[in-house]
Amino acid sequence: MTKSTNQTAPTERTQLQRLDDRQDWRQKQWNRRNRNAAWLIEEARQQAKNTGTAFIKPMRPARCGWPIGRPTIQLVNGKASIRNLEHCASPWCCPICATIIRAKRAKDLQKAIQMWMEQSHGLAFITLTRPHTKTERLDTGMDTVMGAWSSLIASQRWRTVKASLGIEHWCRSTEVTWNPRSGWHVHIHVLAFTLKPHPDCEAIKQELFGLWNAELERRGTRPASKKHGIIVLPVETTPGRISSYINKAPDRIGSELTRMDNKRGRKNSIAPFQLLDQPVIDRLGENRARRLWLEYVHTTSGQHSMSLSRKLRIELIGGEEQTDRQIIDGTNGGDEILDIPAAAYRQLKREPSVMAFIMSRVETGEIPLAIDIINDVK
Repeated sequence: MTKSTNQTAPTERTQLQRLDDRQDWRQKQWNRRNRNAAWLIEEARQQAKNTGTAFIKPMRPARCGWPIGRPTIQLVNGKASIRNLEHCASPWCCPICATIIRAKRAKDLQKAIQMWMEQSHGLAFITLTRPHTKTERLDTGMDTVMGAWSSLIASQRWRTVKASLGIEHWCRSTEVTWNPRSGWHVHIHVLAFTLKPHPDCEAIKQELFGLWNAELERRGTRPASKKHGIIVLPVETTPGRISSYINKAPDRIGSELTRMDNKRGRKNSIAPFQLLDQPVIDRLGENRARRLWLEYVHTTSGQHSMSLSRKLRIELIGGEEQTDRQIIDGTNGGDEILDIPAAAYRQLKREPSVMAFIMSRVETGEIPLAIDIINDVK
């Protein structure tokens, strides 16, 4: 019998508080994007110098936010954003694009979860990991984990296990953290859609344990431990020992699975976007933080952050699956409010706190004040 825990429901934020939250979020994410761009541009300059090349184009996330026309503030459902900018559409290493992409993926997944639960079925939350060393490169860990998962789901044994355990659909996301004591840590989260409303988590764990370790050993890595290598938990319960890590209520599990852009590292671990924050840079030193961040950017480039089983979208979400680029392009189309002169935008881009304040003023309808601030930019 699962021991219940008393959890206080979060206090509903007022409209003004949500506006302030959004302003703080914009300032933080734009600061991160600026630092990301600075490090990637410096890397390209250094590569050009080392190779005797006149110019090497920086990676696309470095160019995210560059104007490709006159920047225009628009309102979409009451929220301000800027159109006519270049967007990298990276779900991994862009503080802006990752948020938009992963929020859309979470919304789609939440739709599937709601429909599945309304049909009196169940959900199980699975975490798959592996032993790693402090000196292991991130690309080694990523290739091992992603390759093991791909081979696992392609095997006949997996199809047999799915049928016997009543796993009808699944959704996979990948999470990366770094720890000063143990290095890079790549692990997979899987949401299993089970026919039974109360899945047999122990049976799922036992079956997956053998399959997962067989794939790891095939790739020359040590097997996962029974205690930490595989964790399987029912979504309908929130045991106290794990409630601080993840809220498994069905109305939140979609975001927990997809919104790695919101994650913070546990204990001494660091989530990748935190490498762009000044407190972490001060703690690690800028050279080390920059090296780790660039390793993360290069390793995740071209990787799929999330995948669904073949019938999940068809049966529970509907419609064609959008690419990351299509999700980003779909954010344009709001009501155009005001243009920002190119010179003013370039200056405001370097001052996220001012730009975030302007966006908030547009959302509150204080357009003349927003215009005055833009006109005052030198």
